[in-house]
Amino acid sequence: MMLASNPAVQTPNAALPGQARPEKRFARWLTVIAVLLLSCLLGVGATVGLLWADGYFAPRAPVRSVPLPSQTPAATPVTGSQSSSTDILPTPSSFKPLSTASSQSLGLTINLPQDWVEGQLNTSSSGLKTLALTPPQSLSIPLTLLIAQFPSDANQFFSSGHDLDQFLIQDFAQANSLSNPQTLTNTPKTRTLGGQTWSEDDVSFPLNNNQSLHLVTLSVLYKQHYYSLEFYASGDVFDEAMQKYYNPMLDSLHFLS
Repeated sequence: MMLASNPAVQTPNAALPGQARPEKRFARWLTVIAVLLLSCLLGVGATVGLLWADGYFAPRAPVRSVPLPSQTPAATPVTGSQSSSTDILPTPSSFKPLSTASSQSLGLTINLPQDWVEGQLNTSSSGLKTLALTPPQSLSIPLTLLIAQFPSDANQFFSSGHDLDQFLIQDFAQANSLSNPQTLTNTPKTRTLGGQTWSEDDVSFPLNNNQSLHLVTLSVLYKQHYYSLEFYASGDVFDEAMQKYYNPMLDSLHFLS
C-alpha cells in the first residue's frame, strides 16, 4: 500500500531513537484492516463464497485481473444506490446487545439482529481493534458490519473522518480486487450516531451480471480515538438491508462514556 500516493495521509515526523517509525506502525494497521476485510468479503458466514459460485463476482485469476462489465471511470459520481424494492431478506425477530467484553474494550455498544454472529474482537500489536458482525451462514447474501477503533496516534495521519473514510474505501477495494468505485451523490454526508456527528462516504463497485456492491464508511474522532464503521450489501438489496438491519444497528449505537 502506497502511503505517499494517498493525499489523506500526512507524512509523520521522524521517529526518536528507540521509537518505532510511525510509517511502519501505520502500515501494520492497514495490513490488519485489509486482511480482516478480505476475510469478511470472501468467507465470513460462507455468504459471499456462494455469490462467487453464482457469478456475482468475476473469478479470480492468479496473474491478470478479470474485467468487470459496464465499468465507468472511478471519478464519475452517480446518484444514489441502484437498489430496488425487494422482500428477500428475513426480518429480525429481535435484536441483542454486543457482548460486555467487546463493548468495554471498544468503549461503545451496538445492537445486532438476534441471529447475527459477533466475531472475535481482534487487537493488533499497534492497538487497532476490529470487530465484524455478520449474518448467519444460511443467509447467502453479502452483508457485514465492521467496527474499528484506531489507536490515538492515528490522528497524525488523518485530518478528518472524511479522509479516513476515503482511505478505507481505497483499502477495501485493493484488498478485494474491486475497481472503478463510483461515488454516490444522493446519500448523506454526515450521520449522527451516539450523539456524535460521523462523516459518511458511499461508493458503489460494479460487479458481474449487472450487479453492484454498495459500501458505506462512517468515521468520527471521539476522545482522541478514530472510530470507523464499514458495511455493505449488493445493490439489489441495499435499501432492504438498511431498513431491516443496518439502520436499527446504527440507531442503537452509543458510547459508554
